[in-house]
Amino acid sequence: MDPRILRTRTSMQTALLELCREREFAHLSVSDIAEAAGINRSTFYQHYPDKETLLADALDSFAEQASAHLESVNESAQEADSRDTIYKFLSHVRDNVGLYRTLLSSSGSPVIVARLTDRMARLATLGLSQPEAQKALAVPVNIAAASIAGAVLGVIREWISMKPLPSAEKATEWAWAAIVSPMGITPNTTGA
Repeated sequence: MDPRILRTRTSMQTALLELCREREFAHLSVSDIAEAAGINRSTFYQHYPDKETLLADALDSFAEQASAHLESVNESAQEADSRDTIYKFLSHVRDNVGLYRTLLSSSGSPVIVARLTDRMARLATLGLSQPEAQKALAVPVNIAAASIAGAVLGVIREWISMKPLPSAEKATEWAWAAIVSPMGITPNTTGA
């Protein structure tokens, strides 16, 4: 792709994402986006037919960047490392909460949500593929990984809908509980 085209599209995507942090996507116009990107409306339409297509491209790029936060998990992660990774990712979500509210809303992109869920599941698979983890599983690794991805995404959706927004630390506690002990029920280990 021509570097000028790439620069213009990147500028438009960045402008849109910044505007989504301030206002809801539905309240943004092509003129708002073009002005923030430093281009005119005709240039906008040379690159995208509408703001929804730009949003899909921008969210796709954003999901790529967001997944980099998830990919800091290494194959031999211990519990503390896993919790820290979740915290780092949720801090990233907190810092971009307006965008995640758009991304994970009913008007968000199902393709982007599916891609983000798939990335979470693939990363969970890394940790679950360790021999110690496999011994503890009652279900196949891919089922457990999908469950973890769904649980974390569910926690994120509920967390970012709260006002005021609880801390990333609190959301990490909730996500960890959802992963380790579904439904927040602590197993009875005393035998009683």
